[in-house]
This record gives sequence, structure tokens and C-alpha cells, in this order.
Amino acid sequence: MKLGALAKFTAVGLALACSFSTASWAQSAAKVDRISIATGAIGGIYHVLGGGMAKLLREKLNGVDVTAETTNASVDNMRLVGTKQADIGFGTSVAIVQGVKGDGPFKGTKYPVAGLVNIYPQYLWAVTVEGTGINTLADLKGKRVSTSNPGSGSELDALNILKAAGLGLSDIKRERLPPQQAAEALKDRRIDALLHTAGQRQPAWEDIANTPGTTIKFLDTSAAVGGLQNDWGSSVYFKLTLPKGTYKGQSAEVPMVGGGNSLFVRQDLPEDLVYQITKLLMENLDELAKIHPEARNIKLETAANTPVPLHSGAARYFKEKGLLK
Repeated sequence: MKLGALAKFTAVGLALACSFSTASWAQSAAKVDRISIATGAIGGIYHVLGGGMAKLLREKLNGVDVTAETTNASVDNMRLVGTKQADIGFGTSVAIVQGVKGDGPFKGTKYPVAGLVNIYPQYLWAVTVEGTGINTLADLKGKRVSTSNPGSGSELDALNILKAAGLGLSDIKRERLPPQQAAEALKDRRIDALLHTAGQRQPAWEDIANTPGTTIKFLDTSAAVGGLQNDWGSSVYFKLTLPKGTYKGQSAEVPMVGGGNSLFVRQDLPEDLVYQITKLLMENLDELAKIHPEARNIKLETAANTPVPLHSGAARYFKEKGLLK
């Protein structure tokens, strides 16, 4: 074969190869025609906001059906996304870190996931009502306390905050209820207090606060911050303040423990798809805030600060915004 013909043949071959590679990638990406978001229990912010995110993505991702799944939240979500039974998950920082390392409730099994978006900060709530005699974390000793639902990051946080307050499970009469059920039990005086991790505006707490004859009380949990940071670091746990009047009957601001909180994804999702998801979520926060006001607390300047490395698609979006090099 002459050199010119060989060159022509090689060029055609390379073009075909590139075309095949691009077509194969596109075909692979196109195969993702359904995405599931692992959210949380009914009555929680994950559940409400996750439903709104699913609706938004379903309307704007052409040809992709997006659904929100009710789960027990962070711990379950790590397992679901890590085993490809779900595609996107909500999770607390402590649950995500433990899941990737194979520690805590994930002992012996590592779940490889990638960061998508660091979302709103969480409050580690210790909630009671007037008349229980509970004014501090120490007063939980001997009381009927819900430590949130099994399989949730809230339960991990509850155990951690009890430890930081010098209490163990043997010191309380334990229940393990999701937020709405725990709120109902507290209103009915079937429990004395509940521990749960969630954003600032929690529908279940509004239910308690708006119940006639009931005055909600949030405990100052800030004294536990030092112990939590000794164990986990300041990026996982930090101080937050609940503003005065956030809930009916709340007459003063409350110093509390805050915790990190993120969306994470399967590592093997196509980069272009994850880029589109990240862009749609970050550029439609006003729409999401109509579903739940906590979306207003998702900030672009901190959105790339996930507790595990970002997916390449998410990183690409945040690089465009000048947040990453």
C-alpha cells in the first residue's frame, strides 16, 4: 500500500474509531433512563425535598424518569447507592464518611460513592415539651427517648451526642421512631423527648409546636460540640444557633450542635449526566425552596464541600463556577 493510501486508511480508521467510541459512550449514557433518589422517612426534610428534586429533574432531564424513594435515610441510603439499588442519596457527613471507610454500622463493608452537592447544615435536635422536667441533655437520664429510626444518620448522631453528654443507651428508655411518629408520641406523652438530625424547618416539629395546649422545647446541645469534635473533627460537627421564633412558642434563640449534610451519587454514573443534575439542582434552588424552605440554605459557595471526593460531573460544574481549580 502506498504511503498516501496508508495515511488515508489510517485517518479513516481513526475517525471511525473515534466515532465508535463516541457513539458507544453516548449509547452507554443513554441507557440511564431511570434515576432513583433515596430520601428519608415521611415527615422529614429529606423526604419532602427529595420529592421536589425528583419532580424538577424529571421535568428537565429529557427522557429520564426520576423517582424519589422513601427510606430510613442516611445509613440505608449509603447501602442503596453503594450497591447500585439507588442512584442519588441524602446523607449526614458522619454516615457518608463511615460508609466509605467501612466503619460503624457499615463495619467490614465499604460503599464507594462520590459527592454531588453539600447541602444545608443540619441541626442535631433534642426536642421535648414543657412539663417533662427536661432542661438539659443530662436530664434525659431515665427518660423515654426516641433515638430516631434504625438505618438513619440521625440514629448515629443521637448515639454520638449521648456519648458526648456522658450518657449511654442503658441510661435511657429507648424508642427508635422516625420523625413524624416520634412527634406524635411526644405530643401524646408516650415519650418524653426525641433526638433527630434535620434542617432548620422540620415539618414534624411544626406539628408539635402548632398543637393546642403544647409548648415545644428545644434543648441547648452546644455543650456536646467539644466532645463530638474530638471524635469526628470540626467539618463533621460544629456549632449552630436556632434563631428565635423559628417555631411557634420558641421565645429565644437556642445554641445547638450542627452537622454536615450532602447529596451523593453512584461513582459509575456518566459524567455528562451528573454534570446536568448538579447544574439543574444548583440553578433551580428558588424552585426547590417552594417545595421546602430549607433549599434556601443550600449555598453555591459551600456546595462543593462534600465529605467525600466529588463525582467528575459535579466537579466539572463547580470548576465552571470558579469554586475548584
